Amino acid sequence: MDEVYLSLGSNIGNRQAFLEQAIHGLGNDPQILIEKQADFYETSPVGGVKQRAFINTAVKIGTTYSPEALLEVIHQIESGLHRTRKIHWGPRTVDIDIIFFGNQKIQTTNLSVPHPEAFKRLFVLVPILELVDAHFSQYEQIKQAVELLKNQDQTIQKVNPANYFATEVKTNVTHILSAIGDDPNRKGLIETPDRVARMYADIFDSIGIEDFQDYKLFDSPESNDSKTIMVKEIPFYSMCEHHMMPFWGKVSVAYLPDNGKIIGLSKIPRLVDFVSHKLSLQEKITDDVLDQMEKILHPKGVGVVVDARHMCIEMRGVKKTGTVTRTTKFSGVFQQNDELRSEFLNSIQVGQI
Repeated sequence: MDEVYLSLGSNIGNRQAFLEQAIHGLGNDPQILIEKQADFYETSPVGGVKQRAFINTAVKIGTTYSPEALLEVIHQIESGLHRTRKIHWGPRTVDIDIIFFGNQKIQTTNLSVPHPEAFKRLFVLVPILELVDAHFSQYEQIKQAVELLKNQDQTIQKVNPANYFATEVKTNVTHILSAIGDDPNRKGLIETPDRVARMYADIFDSIGIEDFQDYKLFDSPESNDSKTIMVKEIPFYSMCEHHMMPFWGKVSVAYLPDNGKIIGLSKIPRLVDFVSHKLSLQEKITDDVLDQMEKILHPKGVGVVVDARHMCIEMRGVKKTGTVTRTTKFSGVFQQNDELRSEFLNSIQVGQI
């Protein structure tokens, strides 16, 4: 097996969770053996793009893949974790780079090894220095580069303990409990910070991910009188970005296919979950569902209706219990054709939520 060193970074959503999923994906491949993993580090971004700090790590692997085949596996893992490549040095859920592949020197259209940025970035070298020993051919060069780069404007700090996301949430929930005048150590609250951290990991698992990808398109027989497809009253739960209080309700979606392209019906409720699993507003959820349907299907038109109740209305402020807010958005034929739009709207009654 070839001895390979990979650098991994993330600065979107639950950064450490994305890195852990990427490493898990690598380790599940029968032709890859994870030999050792470095600690996690929070590091400053480079490249002049204004963005959040990164979490970085590195892994030493053994593999029977060729460098080009390993690169393809890496791209598949990145894609599965919603990696986009729109902006060089820009934000990403996960970025995996081959830094060293044994003692090989590779220069192809798609791959350069050693990585051309390897000796310019502390976030690459510091984690890798944990993994290499003095017999590694690049060991002295790595050590010298680390000492040189420490005097430049790059910042890197070890994240300790390892579970950064959960630790940060638990610490801050504990501070909030103290700030509101309660005792975080009393029996009923001792496990509350941990419960909140686990809850946030679940209900905010779409934060930072722009596009819904968990879908499959199908071809249906084309005709000049394509029928409207509706999925009505899909339950959703989300958190308001103004007060971090829940709002919940039902989403109804209709679209008119074009070119015979349709989406699996079960994927529309999954799309609703995707757009609602982040800090948001009802208006934004309405917009996001329609925008994602447009991107995925390019249909003749889309209609979206959202009915919801808001705890920031019912529990604070005006305190009007049971108030239902409706938002709508239409595109294409649903925006142009009054009869089609009315048919969709009339099929949805504002009911009890």
